[in-house]
Amino acid sequence: MSRLVAIGLNHRTAPIELRESAAFAQDAVPAALESIRTTLGLSEYVLLSTCNRTELYAVADEKALTRDNVIRFLTTAEPDADVSELRGQFYELHDREAADHLLKVCASLNSMVVGEVEILGQVKHAYRLATDAGVTGKTTNAVFQHAFRTAKRVHTETTITQGRVSISSIAVEFARHVFSDLHEKTVMIVGAGETAELTLRCLVEQGVHDVIVLNRSLDKAQRLVDQYGGKAGQLDFLAEFLPKADIVISSSGAPHCLIEKPLLNTTMKARQHRPMLLVDIAVPRDIAPDISDLTDVYLYHIDDLQRVAEKNLEKRQSAVDEASEIVKHGLEGLSDLFDRPDLDLLLRDFDIHARRIAGDALAKSLKKERMTALPEPCRKEVEALVYSVTKRLLAQPRTAIKHASKNGQWDLYAGMVRDLFGVHSADAQEKSDDRPEDT
Repeated sequence: MSRLVAIGLNHRTAPIELRESAAFAQDAVPAALESIRTTLGLSEYVLLSTCNRTELYAVADEKALTRDNVIRFLTTAEPDADVSELRGQFYELHDREAADHLLKVCASLNSMVVGEVEILGQVKHAYRLATDAGVTGKTTNAVFQHAFRTAKRVHTETTITQGRVSISSIAVEFARHVFSDLHEKTVMIVGAGETAELTLRCLVEQGVHDVIVLNRSLDKAQRLVDQYGGKAGQLDFLAEFLPKADIVISSSGAPHCLIEKPLLNTTMKARQHRPMLLVDIAVPRDIAPDISDLTDVYLYHIDDLQRVAEKNLEKRQSAVDEASEIVKHGLEGLSDLFDRPDLDLLLRDFDIHARRIAGDALAKSLKKERMTALPEPCRKEVEALVYSVTKRLLAQPRTAIKHASKNGQWDLYAGMVRDLFGVHSADAQEKSDDRPEDT
C-alpha cells in the first residue's frame, strides 16, 4: 500500500559538509524533479532543498522507495554504492510522522532559527515547482496545503516570529558583535535571492547605508539596491569589489566556493589588513573554511549561527509551546487521510464478524423444536433483539477504535481488536466459511 514518506537530512542530523553534497540550487530543482521520476520511479513527490535541509516527500510503497535509494540520489552516489555509514544522518518518516514533520517545518519549529519566516516561503516555492512539473497528487496536495494553513495559524496566533528570528537577522547580529557601530562600515551582500533581501533589509534597519550587492544577474542586484539603496555589481567583479568591504554576507546559492584563500589573502593585503568579517549563510558554502587562518579575518558559517539561535529560542519558549499545540491540532485534521482506509476496513470486518456470530447463533436457536412453533412476528422480534444487543455491545469498541485512529495508537488498537475478538479480514473469513465446520 502506498504511504506518505519523508526522507532527508537537516542541520540537526548532518554536518554542513554532508548537507552541501545533498543540496540543490533552486534553478537545478526542476531537472532534479524529472530525474527523480526516472531514477526512483516516483509519480507523486515534492523536493525541498534549503540551506539547512534537503528532504523528499513522496507517496510510494515502502518496498519501492528505500532510504538507501534516496541517499544515493541526493548524494549522487553510484546505484550500487554502500551508503550504510550515512543512514544515521538521514531520517525516514511515514504517514502521520511524515505529515507531523512537514507541519513543524512549515511552522518553523524544526528550523535552526525557530520562528524564522523564510522557511514557509521556501516550502511553498518547492511545492509550486513540483506542481508545475506535474508530480504532485491527491495526498501531497492535501498534506502541503494543510501544512500551509497550519503555519499561517502559527504566525498569526502566536508571537513566535517576533525578535531576531531569521538566519539573515542573526547574521547581522554577528556583524554588530564584531563591529559595534555599523554606520561607517561598507557591507557587501553576495547573492540577490530572498535571504539576501532579508539581510539587506536588516542592515538598513541597523543604519547601514554603504552597501554593495553582487549577483550573477545584474538586474536582480539592481532591483534590490533600487529598493534599499547601495551599489549593484556583477559577481564576475567580486575580486575588484572585495577589498572595499568591511563585512561580507554571502548567500549566493552557487554550487562551489566563490571566495577562496588566495583571493582573500590578496584582498587583505589591499586592505592593509584592516579587520574583515565574513558570514557565510549559503549551502553549499560560498567561502572556503580555511580563510579563517588569515590574520584579521573573522569567518562564521551557518552552523555558527546556531548559538545565537538557541539563546533567542529561550526567550520565546512560551510562543513555541503555543505553536506546538496548533501543529498538534493541525495534525489531527489529517487523520482521515492516513487512517480512514484501514479504519473503515477494520470496522467493516468487526461488524461482519459480530453479525455472523449473532446470525449463526440465532439460526441454530430458531431451528430447535421448541422455537419452530413461534409465530412469524415473534421470530422477527427475537431477531431484532439479537441484532440490537449486538449493535449496543459493539458501540463502545467502535468508539474506542475511532478515537485510537486519531491519537497515534492505531496500530496498537487494531492488532488488539483483531486478537481479542478474533476478527479477520472479510476475504479471509469468506474463505474459512467454505471449509466444513468442526464436529
